[in-house]
This record gives sequence, C-alpha cells and structure tokens, in this order.
Amino acid sequence: MFEDHDTFRLALSPEGTRKKVDHWKTGFYYIALKAQVPILPITMDFGKKEHRIGRPFYPTGDCERDLRQLQLFFKNVEGKFPERS
Repeated sequence: MFEDHDTFRLALSPEGTRKKVDHWKTGFYYIALKAQVPILPITMDFGKKEHRIGRPFYPTGDCERDLRQLQLFFKNVEGKFPERS
C-alpha cells in the first residue's frame, strides 16, 4: 500500500486514547516498521504553548528500546489536560 504512493501520511496518537495511560500501545510502531517508514514525533506542549517536531525516527525492530528512545522526546511535555498526561 505505501509503496504505491509518492506521499502517504498517517497520524496516530501512541497512547491510543484521551485518557491517562501507563504505557503506549505499539500499533503505530509496527505499522512504521512493516512499511519501512519513519515515525515523526510531534509534541503539543500546552504548558509552554509550543509545538516541537522531532527528527524522523526509523524503527530498528527492538520495540522496547525504540519506544524508550521516542518517549524521551515527550519528557516534560504538558498536555492540554495535565491530569491526563
């Protein structure tokens, strides 16, 4: 599917919900891994009133290690509803 298009964008929230979660779901990771496309981390920090766009991250296949690295990008980011962050 991805190789049939010059451009294909898919935006997903790794936590998979608007509720507070203890861990991220991994579907977004495996979609990117299988499609051989990067994950582009983007934050919306409501505390600082800024957005940040990270560097494209290519999954290595080591999900646990890769997720730890991606989560560092989101450290100290305040969501719109901090009690759910």
